[in-house]
Amino acid sequence: MLYDSVIDEELAQMDKDAEASQKVLEVIESRIPLRHLMRSCVTIDISASTQDAIDLLIGHQIGAAPVVEEGVLRGIFGERDVLRKVLNKQVGDLTQIPVIQFMKADPQTARAEDMLNTAVLYMARGGFRHLPIVDEQQHPIGMVSIRDVISYLVEYFPQEVLTLPPNPVRDALKAREGA
Repeated sequence: MLYDSVIDEELAQMDKDAEASQKVLEVIESRIPLRHLMRSCVTIDISASTQDAIDLLIGHQIGAAPVVEEGVLRGIFGERDVLRKVLNKQVGDLTQIPVIQFMKADPQTARAEDMLNTAVLYMARGGFRHLPIVDEQQHPIGMVSIRDVISYLVEYFPQEVLTLPPNPVRDALKAREGA
């Protein structure tokens, strides 16, 4: 079949590329403390309206923010909450609905001294893209996103991550068949 040969060529090219690549992310490099990756975070007060929370995400161009009560982490509110729980639903006036109704309560957290591999494990198992970093009193001190993780990895694999394969065999799959 046409696709079998294309897939065989793609796999052969991937094997060749893997052999040519000498860069390896060492265990020590995957154990970088999250304090080196985390960004500062803006927080949403638990008494804020859902509309205020959405405006905060848009205004700061962020995907998620910790929800706090007297500075202590109580939840996380993000773009997925808006898409899954608010958009195209008859929820009412968002200026009158507290963010607590749509936030994810008690989210997974990490500490600044936890390692990158821990954050990746949490994100992969939990299926989320933002990990609040908290101190001993559960006060949010930062945020690590999947974008931060990918940016860090790109530093070690720039060619492999940022370039197309030299012979993009996959384009053959887009060819039209028939008359």
